[in-house]
Amino acid sequence: MALEGTLRDFSFADILQLISLQRKTGVLTLKNEGDVVTLSFLEGKIVAASSLNQHPQDRLGLILLKRGALDEATLETALRRQEETLQRLGRILIDYGLVSQDEVRAALEQQILQIVYQVFRWTDGEYQFSQETDVDYDRDLLVPMVVDSIIMEGARMTDEWPFVEKRIPDREVVFRKVDPGLKLEVVEDSDEDDLDMLGFTFSEVPEEPAAEMTRGKTQVSTRQKEVYELVSGRDSVNELVLQSPYLEFETCKALAELLDNGLIRESTPEELVRELSAQDAPSQASVFRLSGIPWLAAIFLALLGISISIIPRNPLNAVSQKDQNLWDRYVLRGVSVFRIERILDGIDTYVLVRGVPPQSLKQLVEAGIVSRSGIVDPWGRAYRLIVRGHGAEVAGTDALGQPEPQLMRGRAFPWDGPATGAGAGPGVILLD
Repeated sequence: MALEGTLRDFSFADILQLISLQRKTGVLTLKNEGDVVTLSFLEGKIVAASSLNQHPQDRLGLILLKRGALDEATLETALRRQEETLQRLGRILIDYGLVSQDEVRAALEQQILQIVYQVFRWTDGEYQFSQETDVDYDRDLLVPMVVDSIIMEGARMTDEWPFVEKRIPDREVVFRKVDPGLKLEVVEDSDEDDLDMLGFTFSEVPEEPAAEMTRGKTQVSTRQKEVYELVSGRDSVNELVLQSPYLEFETCKALAELLDNGLIRESTPEELVRELSAQDAPSQASVFRLSGIPWLAAIFLALLGISISIIPRNPLNAVSQKDQNLWDRYVLRGVSVFRIERILDGIDTYVLVRGVPPQSLKQLVEAGIVSRSGIVDPWGRAYRLIVRGHGAEVAGTDALGQPEPQLMRGRAFPWDGPATGAGAGPGVILLD
């Protein structure tokens, strides 16, 4: 079957429907500017999915961690064995009795769904289907997934995403609980599509908090309760998505519902400063790293598996100083890189709007382009802005306050006017 074209002419849902109806076996490749996704089909059912720029939350090891199927030390052991044997991670976990087959099967299905649902949000791209006689997938672990239900759920998510994003337009925003001592009553999620039961509305103005909350108790769904527990006043929405055991859409929707019900609110700049200061204190930082979400280090352990083999470790001591070093080296440094990229995006916006580069990072905050917490690193230190001719660099430091090459990033200004001579510009200016 010759099937190729653009998503503008033939939607992703239509492509899935056609492959399903004709019970085709083969590989569907989808490309856009930011990613390449491949989906494998067996007689019209999805059996595998992969992404070139795989998001951390899509990795099998992290999914199992978030589902509580294994701990960080177990994952680290499995990753070392994967390096040695080149076997699939799921097969290693089962063969060594580290995780049950049912848990791996559920995690694999979630991994596929997360990748597939991301494509539903693409507005443009190219696709090509290559028909095959057979496709490679783990037949012992994965049950072929029927496309019809995936299409229905993908369409629902596509319809509701704009409303969720209207509630949460900035994924760098930090939420905190309105009343940390509030008692939440969990009600059964008999129908996840019943928006009235879950408390999510599409009105222009959020409703007043439910009457039950004024008496010190309010009703929430299981998903809302679990996402509510993740809200700490320190982590951005992007960071909460990494921590949540649910899909990206489900997590963001739960946050929007909690926001509508008055259970959470956006942290003020002053509150963020206090949280950063508390986090920077050695004693409190240790508690946060160890008792909060130390398993997030697995994101970068999975990405940097080779590095794991040369890092001293003690699997029997899950709260050792070495785990704290892993946290600083991989997780917090990754957060810092993300913030630097956001600052550079903000500089682009500032230049396009005002025609000149900002003279300090504080000007980005004053212009409402970057949040106050966005110009400091995870250790509470301010980034440095360096303007060089027709571009800018943002520099950060590591956990010990030392310069870090990977935390120095730059980009050219997006000038709209004609290019000027190479020697033009303000030279090199070091700003705060």
